[in-house]
Amino acid sequence: MDAEDSRELATVRKFGGIFDVDRKREYRAARRRKNGTAHMITVEILDAGPEADRPHERFSCVARADDGKAASGNPGPTAEKALALVHWWNLD
Repeated sequence: MDAEDSRELATVRKFGGIFDVDRKREYRAARRRKNGTAHMITVEILDAGPEADRPHERFSCVARADDGKAASGNPGPTAEKALALVHWWNLD
């Protein structure tokens, strides 16, 4: 997250009683299920920013399949760690 994004998050927190805000990045991907068939998923990575109240939980991820199944996991200090903690098998 660059300095401008950090400033925007801080600005959003100032208004409307907002106390928890994340920047969302979204990706579309093809994934192979355990049975070998492919399906499309959307992966959302949420970033609470460098000023997050709990830096060890700055990033979280949710993956959603086109068939309605969803998977998430514990948050992490990096996007890579949060992605590694997603319960991907819930999409199978």
